[in-house]
Amino acid sequence: MIFDNYLHAFLDLFYPRSCLHCKRNLNNSCEFYLCNDCKGQISYLDNTQCIRCGAVPGPYTVLSTKGCSACKGKYLHFDTIVAVAYYEGVMRTLLHAFKYGRQRFLFMMLNDIILQNKKLYDIVPEIDIIVPVPLYWLKNFHRGFNQSELLSKGIQRHFLKPVSINNLYRIRNTSSQTQLSKTQRQVNIHDAFIVKHTKQLRGKKILLVDDVLTTGVTAAECSKKLKEAGVQSVHLLVLAIAIL
Repeated sequence: MIFDNYLHAFLDLFYPRSCLHCKRNLNNSCEFYLCNDCKGQISYLDNTQCIRCGAVPGPYTVLSTKGCSACKGKYLHFDTIVAVAYYEGVMRTLLHAFKYGRQRFLFMMLNDIILQNKKLYDIVPEIDIIVPVPLYWLKNFHRGFNQSELLSKGIQRHFLKPVSINNLYRIRNTSSQTQLSKTQRQVNIHDAFIVKHTKQLRGKKILLVDDVLTTGVTAAECSKKLKEAGVQSVHLLVLAIAIL
């Protein structure tokens, strides 16, 4: 412990640390990526969001085990959803640094955040296989990693569940979904995925893992292909959910 403190102090002289979100100096802190104040600002979801679509209940939202008024009558393809936090503020900063800043090391902190979610411990023990939402190979090459795959492997290590990599496969390099409407996203992502080896997944309960849920179009398309391959059920896990 004393050696670690001296080592950190020595490294801080040459590689000063600062909070990713507020930029506060962390040289006198045991934290490496976020200060304690910013950690406390992460907007975690509680247990009141819809288990079927992830919608946050409003004044006129009616929740039930079959969904809420926002997803009533909609076929989402995935059966349930667990979302850990809102995609805003500190969480948005972390995910932008992780994905677009290529700060791969942040997956350890993000996995710790995921594993704090209590709903996960009800769902994952019943899961057969963990499946990350795939990136197109060219995007994966340029970024150097698939963020959903790293998050999946963190869950694998904790729950000792197998991860299926590259079976659910992205065959088209779709344009960015960020500025598209929901209808445009559906057209953009249509038939962008295939399942290469259906026998490996047939009859299985799948945990589909992604980093951010915005409109749910990508997750729904992945779930559709998994169901067409004979999967019994798809349970979606996302680290963050956007407030629309």
